[in-house]
Amino acid sequence: MSKMKSLVKPVFRAVCAVVLCCSCSGSPGVSQEQPGQRLAEPLWVSSPSSVYDEGRYVSAVGFGADRSQAEKSALGSLTAIFGQTVQGETKASYRYSEAVDGGIFDSAENREIENAVKTSFVMDALIGAEIRDYWFDGVDTHYASAVMDKIKCGMQYSELVESNERVIRNLTELSQDRRNTLEAYARYSLAATIADANGVFVNVLSVLNPASAAAMRTTMKRGEDYRLAQVEIARNIPIDVVVEGDQGSRVRSAFAGAFSAAGFGAGAGSSPYRMVVSLSLSPIELPGNSNKFIRYAVSGKLIETKTGNEVFPFSISGREGHLSQSEAENRAIRVIEQKIRESFSAEFSAYLESLSAGV
Repeated sequence: MSKMKSLVKPVFRAVCAVVLCCSCSGSPGVSQEQPGQRLAEPLWVSSPSSVYDEGRYVSAVGFGADRSQAEKSALGSLTAIFGQTVQGETKASYRYSEAVDGGIFDSAENREIENAVKTSFVMDALIGAEIRDYWFDGVDTHYASAVMDKIKCGMQYSELVESNERVIRNLTELSQDRRNTLEAYARYSLAATIADANGVFVNVLSVLNPASAAAMRTTMKRGEDYRLAQVEIARNIPIDVVVEGDQGSRVRSAFAGAFSAAGFGAGAGSSPYRMVVSLSLSPIELPGNSNKFIRYAVSGKLIETKTGNEVFPFSISGREGHLSQSEAENRAIRVIEQKIRESFSAEFSAYLESLSAGV
């Protein structure tokens, strides 16, 4: 499979909004952190907009038992201003952070934006958010203010969305002979993740620069649009299943059902992918046990028929018993079918998910 960039799993936290570092600066006249008489509070504590004009800034105040808690609270309060659409989509944000850390951006094109996104996931605050003020009331509560400059941050978000849209175009502009492949399936999966993140970014931008956000929405696709295309790609990828030693085709049917449940079409001899499986059922005897036992082993691999490359292996084995050998065999087959429905389906799903980390 051709790779656009190698994605390396990051150490960043999954967060719902995409964020930038918070450069912390204490305000003049910060009180000593020693309990005592309660001090007169600065104006920004109760009314941040009176210090940071709402036409130019978005601001919020947080508080806590220490400075760290106060700053986290302030950043959380700032995020809340942008609504639930910014606070949600944790999984999508995590996958997007993986992609950024792995290099979906062209570093030569926009290293500053790339670094901003990476740092944002560590700091758990909106892109461009800064801690501007800090104050201790002299008794038991610490306060901090978080601020975003609408002009500066609006430009950052606009550039970020545009960079993401270029990445999406590179992922989804495929020649016809590459369209109905697992590579294409993976590319559209990653495109959907990036589009999800862009949806969050534009929601933030709609507060910072409503006109710019409205213009971007006219040309952007949703993550769901790419997922629908991904479903169509899977439907057009037939997977053939061949099982050696499968009397009654029960094992073959189980594998075919797992592929069908994942959205892939049924294959034949000319399919671009083939699941080649070997089934072994052998009797065994256990000393002192009158029951009949069967040892089963299933070993399979998904092969790209054009190249012969193995792309996904799977194997299971075990032992089942019953009063008769035929019933022991039936029980073994039932267990195999169940494991294919459950274990194989889960592993194949994880494999498909991992493909987007290699495009």
